[in-house]
Amino acid sequence: MSYLTKYKKKDFAKISWLEYEKTLNILYRKVNSYLKKNKIKIDAVVPILRGGAFPGTWLAFKLNLVRILPIQFKYFFNGKKIELKKIHCFSKKEMSFTKKPVFLLVENNHCFGVTAENVAKELKSMFPKSTIIYAADYMDHPYQKNKYADVLFYGKLTNETKKLTEKECKKLGISNKSSLFPWEKIEEEWTTVQGKQFKYGDWQEALEKSETKLTLQ
Repeated sequence: MSYLTKYKKKDFAKISWLEYEKTLNILYRKVNSYLKKNKIKIDAVVPILRGGAFPGTWLAFKLNLVRILPIQFKYFFNGKKIELKKIHCFSKKEMSFTKKPVFLLVENNHCFGVTAENVAKELKSMFPKSTIIYAADYMDHPYQKNKYADVLFYGKLTNETKKLTEKECKKLGISNKSSLFPWEKIEEEWTTVQGKQFKYGDWQEALEKSETKLTLQ
């Protein structure tokens, strides 16, 4: 993917927990207001692992929800190919109490939004009559979309994909930096944006049990 060449190590900006909490509170207010206005009850929070575990669990506590059913999709680099793999998905039996579940799908740092869109597609294939409320803490300005979600919310807009110019960012009040979240390591993020496979301690085992959902050249 050509956008990978646009990153520089110096462009990464570490986000503090305090700053991150402010963004989460903005996201919470938007989601909570929508739920109350439309009298909607969430049946399950579905965080997209790994990153979505942070905003997903936080929102579950703020919204007084217990049921958290994570799904894990992740990109892996295979030569010149980038493969989106499904590592884990919860069982349909866990939602046997309703035929029309309402999911709060939660993502961390929505860039192009491909991962979240494929997870939402997976949910729709499992539960065709479901409603998907999609929430992302950070969302790239040019890619505010998820065609399988019924509605979407964000905490803060970004220029992670580098589609906006520096001038456009200033006009919109958007940071032109690349986000490094409190739990992230620069080594992992830098390896990824260079189009190389970061060597996780269990990545081979994860690959063996995963399913390829999308391949990008």
